[in-house]
Amino acid sequence: MSKTTMKRKKETPEQVAERMAKLRAKRKPAQYKNIHPTVLALPDDHNYSFKNIKEWIKEAKDQVSAFNKTARSRGLTPQEKQKASNAADNKKAYIRYMEHYLKHGDWISEYSGKNEEHRVIARCVAMAYDSNGNPKRTVGVYYPDIHAVWTREMERQPIQSNIAITDKQFTSK
Repeated sequence: MSKTTMKRKKETPEQVAERMAKLRAKRKPAQYKNIHPTVLALPDDHNYSFKNIKEWIKEAKDQVSAFNKTARSRGLTPQEKQKASNAADNKKAYIRYMEHYLKHGDWISEYSGKNEEHRVIARCVAMAYDSNGNPKRTVGVYYPDIHAVWTREMERQPIQSNIAITDKQFTSK
C-alpha cells in the first residue's frame, strides 16, 4: 500500500502574493495576554508605551551581546574584561525590570530610557503618618498632597499647620 500524494499546481509569484494577502486579511489582531492592560492602553508616543519598551529591550539586548563580546576578547586587561562583564550583568537586570513592567504595569527600576539616561521619580500612593498625625515623608518622592517632590530644604523647614486663623468664632445659630 503506497500513499498517493497529489501534485500541487505551480503558482506564479502574483498568485502566491494574492493568496498570502487573503490569508493575512483573515488573521485576527494579536492579543497580548501577558502584557498588562495599563501598558497596552498607553498611546505609542508615550514614554512607557509597549512599543517604546520593546525598542528599549531590543537595544539593551544588543548592548549585552556587545559587552559579552568585549568580555571574551583576548587583547584586554582583566580589569577591562570585568568591567564589560559587569556592564552586561547590569543590562540584563535592566531587561528584567522592563519585562516586569510589561507583565505587571509597575516600573521598578530607578532609571528609564534606552540607555537608562532618565532618573525615575517615585510617587507616593498611600500616605503614612507619625503618632502626632504629621505625614512621614522621604526625600526624592513626589507627594500628591503638596503637588511636589519632597526635598531636603523642605525637610529642614518647620512644619506649617493647615489651621485657618480667623477673627470670628464659629458658632451655630
